[in-house]
Amino acid sequence: MEQPRWTARELEVISGLRDLGRAVEPDGDTRARIHRDIERKLETGPGRRRRAVATLLAAAAALIVFTGGVGLVLSRGSLPGDPLYGMKRAGESAELQFTFDEAARGEKHLRFASNRLDELAAMDSPDTNAFLTSLSAFVAEAKTGTAQLTVAGVQGDTGRFGQLRTWAREQNAKLIGFDVPSGARTGFEQAGALLKRIDERALTLSTRLSCYRITTGDSDDLGAVPASGDCTVPDALPGTTPDPAAEPPVSSESPAPVEIATTPTQRESAAPVVPLPTGPLPSSTSTSPTAQQPPISAPAMPPPSTVPTPSPPPLISIPPLIPGLPGLGIG
Repeated sequence: MEQPRWTARELEVISGLRDLGRAVEPDGDTRARIHRDIERKLETGPGRRRRAVATLLAAAAALIVFTGGVGLVLSRGSLPGDPLYGMKRAGESAELQFTFDEAARGEKHLRFASNRLDELAAMDSPDTNAFLTSLSAFVAEAKTGTAQLTVAGVQGDTGRFGQLRTWAREQNAKLIGFDVPSGARTGFEQAGALLKRIDERALTLSTRLSCYRITTGDSDDLGAVPASGDCTVPDALPGTTPDPAAEPPVSSESPAPVEIATTPTQRESAAPVVPLPTGPLPSSTSTSPTAQQPPISAPAMPPPSTVPTPSPPPLISIPPLIPGLPGLGIG
């Protein structure tokens, strides 16, 4: 193979490039520094940074969930003024938000109202402000729960009225042993009056369930307002069947027979069986009465005047075809 033949100028350029490469070749320290810079950039790149941030957020979320769960458990027995009492009330609000049935929400409101009285009973000599704050929360929860349960009772869930009366009596029993501050006496008496109203409202609504009008159609702070006046029940409503219990009692005595003009049946017109005499039969000329058959009615016919008579056909005359011959008449 023939070797390439370089010119003097080309050989000069090649020699200069070789000298330039040897002049810019980095030494050992420069290579080490470049290597460290490359590794540092790889460790702090965008991908690694995003992974580090995601790991940190996941750890923080897990810590919050764990702390919140433990805090809710520990806050169940907290009292007003404790550090975890706010978390306890927040847990109650979250529990209501995830309850969608109105009757179930009413039950939870009553349970939270009962919690407020239990907290007051557990507090050692509460001051007037704390006492009034808990009483105000009790009144708000009791009114809301009562309103929801009275509406449910009027709409058919009649057992809610008994539930309300039982709850009101239980809470009223808790108020007996309270050491009430002097400045909270009025609020305490209002809470007792509210429990009495709840018991009376449930009783009135339950006694009017069989009436024509149960409520007035309006509502107040305790829900459905019972109607006033006498409890009247109409005899029969349009489109309904009368109640058998409302009918008058049937007498056990047999009523007097009523004569009804009817055609006697064959069984009723049959004569009793009488034994025939053994002597000679009477002659046909005997004057004894004979049984006459009932007349047979002829089929009803319309009067002669109403029977339509056919009209005669019209007379058709044909002129003579040939002069001198008579014409023809049809009809």
